Amino acid sequence: MASLRELLEGKRFGLVMSAGFFGFYGHAGFYLGLRESGLEPSAYAGSSAGGLVAALAGAGMSPERIIELLFNLKRSDFWDPDPLGALWAAARGGHGGSGILRGDRFQQLLEQHLPVRNLEDCKVPVALATTNLSTSEVEVFRTGALAPRIHATCAYPGLFRAVDIGGQLYWDGGLVDKAPVLALADAKDLKLDAILVHYLPSRGRDRLGGWFAYAQGLDIGMAIARRDHFRLQLEVAEARKLPVYVVVSELPAVSPTKMEKGKDAVAAARERALSALAAGPETFRARG
Repeated sequence: MASLRELLEGKRFGLVMSAGFFGFYGHAGFYLGLRESGLEPSAYAGSSAGGLVAALAGAGMSPERIIELLFNLKRSDFWDPDPLGALWAAARGGHGGSGILRGDRFQQLLEQHLPVRNLEDCKVPVALATTNLSTSEVEVFRTGALAPRIHATCAYPGLFRAVDIGGQLYWDGGLVDKAPVLALADAKDLKLDAILVHYLPSRGRDRLGGWFAYAQGLDIGMAIARRDHFRLQLEVAEARKLPVYVVVSELPAVSPTKMEKGKDAVAAARERALSALAAGPETFRARG
């Protein structure tokens, strides 16, 4: 059986990076392993943390540069809670209660480091999946100002406030579309031969209980829906005779309070990429 690297070598393939809370460290490590193996995607798509790395890669950043930025990231670079402002906005019928962080610092950080200003200026085509709360639809951005659209796909519910773009409100793309395969498969102009997906599964729970059992149950249900939605996309791509190869990575957990674990996640994802590329294609299996 041909290795995954052999199946992708010399082909026009797109790289899809899934949502995953603070999973951008893992995606950056996977991208590094991919490039070290001599493979270069012809297009990128992503949701949430995957959307961030997809955008940076498509804009022309090397994996080494992306990793450098992530390793220098501090909580204070994006942490801008505004509880009083949120309460005031909510009392006036606004959307301030949709998250504890305004998101201003995060967007300013993006604008400071992005090598291009618009999606259409990226060196390689990029598609960013978002959840449009105003229209109740998944919306994929392919054009427009890059920083606010990365902000939108990364606006994790409850953490970041919904992002206003053109009078419509957006939340994290991974809320519905965890790994947007069809964002690339539907783009006929890309003329892709295959799609590679780096999938970060939702972390399962051994038991449900405690003060937050209700929220835990909802989170599990949403993870099931996202996983099944992804499987449907795989079936659509298969029906179109477009090969989709999925690499699932179980990585060290990173969070706003455990950002030092980012280095472990980068290293583990790089090794996962190298081992997966050296082996044959895998059958998709993930709990969430």
